[in-house]
Amino acid sequence: MSFPHADPTRYEGLRSHVERHLGPVTHAQSPQGPDGRNRGFALGFHTHPQQRMVSAVTTGVRFQHIDASLPQEFVVSAVPEHEDEAAYLAHVIATQAIERQRGYAYGSGYVNAEPLIPGTGIAFLLAAPHPFAGDEFDLYHDDRNEPALRFITLLPCTLSEFRFVREHGDDPAALYDVWESRETDILDLYRASAV
Repeated sequence: MSFPHADPTRYEGLRSHVERHLGPVTHAQSPQGPDGRNRGFALGFHTHPQQRMVSAVTTGVRFQHIDASLPQEFVVSAVPEHEDEAAYLAHVIATQAIERQRGYAYGSGYVNAEPLIPGTGIAFLLAAPHPFAGDEFDLYHDDRNEPALRFITLLPCTLSEFRFVREHGDDPAALYDVWESRETDILDLYRASAV
């Protein structure tokens, strides 16, 4: 389903919803890209009050021509010193969704042949519920308590981790188990691969 004319009044409580789960907005990037054109979304940066985590969150993707069961916005979270990298990854995934006019389902993702960020092994963005925000975050309900938007969090992964997921039937649960057993800090975008 495509939502090019989503009703903005359905999202009046969206900012407070995001701030409740990811922390207050500290600043933003406008929808204007480096080339001066409107890229179709802005980025808000949320700093979590208890956890060492900053989240780059798109706003505006929900109004684009995107095939998905619900309008979508995207989130990439990282340690605070990797804020610029998180913003870049959120930009990559949102731009891809808009260009291909198709959203992302949990368990899918975006893979690149080379690392997306120089100096890292991050080449795969795994679409998933947010691992630190609580179950209520991922599905936003409007003031009539109807589902109005789904947040898709992109978990930055290495190519080895991408292959590991593929080898396990495209089920990311096996990777989550490895991350947990090895106490992998998935917010550290410069981390070593867990597999």
